[in-house]
Amino acid sequence: MGVNEATIVHQYAYQFVENIAYRDDIWAIYDEIQRMISIIHETKLNRILSSPTISSEDKAGFVRNLRQSTYRFINDLVETLIQDENYDVLLPTLEDILLKISKSKNEYDMVVTSFQALTEEQKQRLTAIVEEKFSVKVHNVIEEIDKELLGGFIVNVNHRVIDTSVRAQLGDIRKKL
Repeated sequence: MGVNEATIVHQYAYQFVENIAYRDDIWAIYDEIQRMISIIHETKLNRILSSPTISSEDKAGFVRNLRQSTYRFINDLVETLIQDENYDVLLPTLEDILLKISKSKNEYDMVVTSFQALTEEQKQRLTAIVEEKFSVKVHNVIEEIDKELLGGFIVNVNHRVIDTSVRAQLGDIRKKL
């Protein structure tokens, strides 16, 4: 992303978060934006929105399908992006909004990558450890399964990582030899 595009993304995200920062339903808005991001990734909509061969009218139509939120703030943001024909910054803007909300509340999603699904007790213990070690609050626990880890887990919270995977341990041993 270029400097101009990053500036545009920051401006949209900053204004959006300023408008919702003190709302009681900020985490519901956060979850709705997260749902939209998931749809964009699943449908690969970002490729369409950044394609020079797709018309602005078609891009606007695709984006308007996402605009059907119960939150006026989200719908207004999407409509502004359409009017400004800034379709290609939709995804980075939504991602930046999530980051800005998390930073403002010091509450982050915790992504746990493991060989197999964790039990609820393991999630709770891991959440407590991460909250104490990183001095943050965990909003959601997002699990990802990676059979190549062989065992252990990798935790990612606010760009901080705890890697206790067998794969990482084997890599450390390999480096020492």
